[in-house]
Amino acid sequence: RYNTIALAVLQTPYTLSMKAIITASLIFIAILSVCTAQQRSDPTKFNGGSILAMAGRNSVAIAIDSRFGLGMQTISTAAPSPSNDDDDNNDDSTNNGNPRILLLPNSNTLLAWTGLYGDGLGFADEMSVLLASKVRRAGGMRFDNGTTRKTMNPRAIAMLMSHLLYRRRNAPYYVEPVIVGLETVLVQEDCLVEKKKTVRAITATTNNDIDEVESASASMSIAPETQIQHKVKTIQRPYLCTSDMLGAQSTSHSFVCSGVASRSLHGTAEALWRPNLEGDELVEICGRAFVSALERDCYSGYGAVVYLIQAKENDDGNESDVCIVEYVISSR
Repeated sequence: RYNTIALAVLQTPYTLSMKAIITASLIFIAILSVCTAQQRSDPTKFNGGSILAMAGRNSVAIAIDSRFGLGMQTISTAAPSPSNDDDDNNDDSTNNGNPRILLLPNSNTLLAWTGLYGDGLGFADEMSVLLASKVRRAGGMRFDNGTTRKTMNPRAIAMLMSHLLYRRRNAPYYVEPVIVGLETVLVQEDCLVEKKKTVRAITATTNNDIDEVESASASMSIAPETQIQHKVKTIQRPYLCTSDMLGAQSTSHSFVCSGVASRSLHGTAEALWRPNLEGDELVEICGRAFVSALERDCYSGYGAVVYLIQAKENDDGNESDVCIVEYVISSR
């Protein structure tokens, strides 16, 4: 059809510049229609949305856009809100935020996904049931304070997610999940400790005629001694994992991304990310890379939310406490 229109334009008595402009416009419309058809044919990109996660020194950040749409039509621009799996009174109907609900299995792990909205809800419900059954099977007891309940690390949750997605390979969930978190790792450190060792020197004078000591003088001396002491320390190591709809995992020590703007996210994240970023720098760089990539995609945007999972050091130097901080970023 576009070829027929182009031939008709070329045969009409227009000037050369007008023919070039009309031909270029027809080519652009044809390319746009083909891209739109491909976008509609992919169920994982029908509702839009993008996700970017980055790793820092003892922290991890994940950015999620606020747009939820049906193709080109925008339905909601509210910020996504996390759904805590430990809360029994959690009701999705009372959530006024983005329909893409985040899943918070525990304080160390955050699960987000992009893809088809209905499949995302089913995937979240089935993951919640599997996580609850695994915790009960492990012998975890749940009390009001929640101190004695066992939790799963991010790597175990990622493996459980892969089993779930591959088990439904004949009727898959059209989602692309991203799991981020902090793994508790025990490391051994060698510390140099200086200890003062007491040396007692005794000088004795004896008499040849009598086999006994007549006089003795004792002197004290202090000599420093350095010893190597082995100490076990608890640290939190970042873990980033993304998966396709069949459960094939892709892990990284730097950053992972998912969604319709994943191509732009790879370029901006690779240009801005640096190793061993602190919490504030990680949030700034993650938000800057995310917003810069969203400006090149019409299926994502309308602001973003960045969640920072960061470990805190105790008085003894162990990183056993973890906190989650939410940052809201506005964009065009």
